Amino acid sequence: MLKAIRKPLCNAIFLASLPAYVQAAVISESDRGSIEFNVEAAASVMSAGENYTGTPGDKHWQEAYIKGDLAATRQINIDHSIYGSLGVIALGTFGDGDAGGFTTGDESKAHLENAFVGWRYKDGLLDLSAGRQNFVLGDGFLIAGDALSPGEGFDQFSNGSLDRGGAYYLAGRKSFDNTLILKVDPDGPVRGDLFWLKSDNNFQQRPELTGVNLEYVDGSLGTIGVSYMRVTDLDVGKGLGLYDNRDGMNTFSVRAQGTAGVEELFLNFEYAIESGGDQAKKDATAWTAEAGWMFSGLPWTPIVNYRYAIFSGDKAGTADDESFDPLFFGVTRGFGTWFQGEVAANYAGPFNSGNNVNRLDITLLPQENIALGVQYWKFGKEENNDFEAKELDLYAFWGINDNFSVIPLIGVYEPEGTVNTGLQGNDDKNIYMQAMVMFNY
Repeated sequence: MLKAIRKPLCNAIFLASLPAYVQAAVISESDRGSIEFNVEAAASVMSAGENYTGTPGDKHWQEAYIKGDLAATRQINIDHSIYGSLGVIALGTFGDGDAGGFTTGDESKAHLENAFVGWRYKDGLLDLSAGRQNFVLGDGFLIAGDALSPGEGFDQFSNGSLDRGGAYYLAGRKSFDNTLILKVDPDGPVRGDLFWLKSDNNFQQRPELTGVNLEYVDGSLGTIGVSYMRVTDLDVGKGLGLYDNRDGMNTFSVRAQGTAGVEELFLNFEYAIESGGDQAKKDATAWTAEAGWMFSGLPWTPIVNYRYAIFSGDKAGTADDESFDPLFFGVTRGFGTWFQGEVAANYAGPFNSGNNVNRLDITLLPQENIALGVQYWKFGKEENNDFEAKELDLYAFWGINDNFSVIPLIGVYEPEGTVNTGLQGNDDKNIYMQAMVMFNY
């Protein structure tokens, strides 16, 4: 039975260099089922020479989270099994708060993270689950969990608190508040999903989405997918009111990812159209194309990858809203997917709307547990959304053992647009540094 998720070798560097979810602590195990407990934690120290809060100056802050999950499975008979998970997360931000102003450094909270149950029929032919859980659509271009986690930084401007506990960069929170997900995966290359997702994220204005996803999976060539979703409910006017026009919005996307049968090659493409809407008519598009090559015969196995992405911006003088709504994009394949540029995507902008992006990525693998990488970014504007900029990021992944990883990074961001130079208060280069430690068990 073919499964939906295929991680191409030449772009799985981030996932491969971190400790995989090693064997969890087994509390109980038998032929009929098991109960396991696993822990995920991360902590990071950050500094930025400039910030984007409107008050020029440097920022120094720290973030951390820890979450634990109790997972259980039970085989009812040869065809039917049930499963579930219950997990909590504690997280916070300390110091000055982040360079984008999402946090103040005074955040710390504990939350229920996972709480879902599921039923599986014939080894995944049918899989129905409900409750509080994560959901990722394709490559995460549109949906990769409900991970945006601001703190108290914008509360004075919002209609209701946006504080989700902070740890904004680490984004430890992933689960939607409530879900109903049906996965269908018969023998053969075709599989699909029906999903309903409800967010409790005030920054996102607590939307509900209903959608369908269909994929054709070839283990040698790759995956082709098509999806449709609609925002069926939204708290219009809440939060910062940034996403009022997603109320009633339709999103259609088509995508492809794989190797095309060539082991060293990686290809990725996605095109999305947004239309409709109950507040204003959406008429927005976004697309991306990416190609990478692994030089497996050379020392340190260099991997070179180029990607172009473009997200429409709102046009002056029209009644329609042409600005692309990035929905719930998130991290799936490591740095740059889909937070594009460590400074740009997290703090300075642009944020996958009203811009185009060129990215060149080079990765080296000196050892099986070490990866070194450099990414160059060039951000251009679409319409009047002037966040033009350049960024260079250098990073390393060191998997110390099966449980711990260390990830240092340094970035240099140079604003060139009217919006980001205004927010920064100058056009100087911003030097950004961070050191992150991750733990999984």
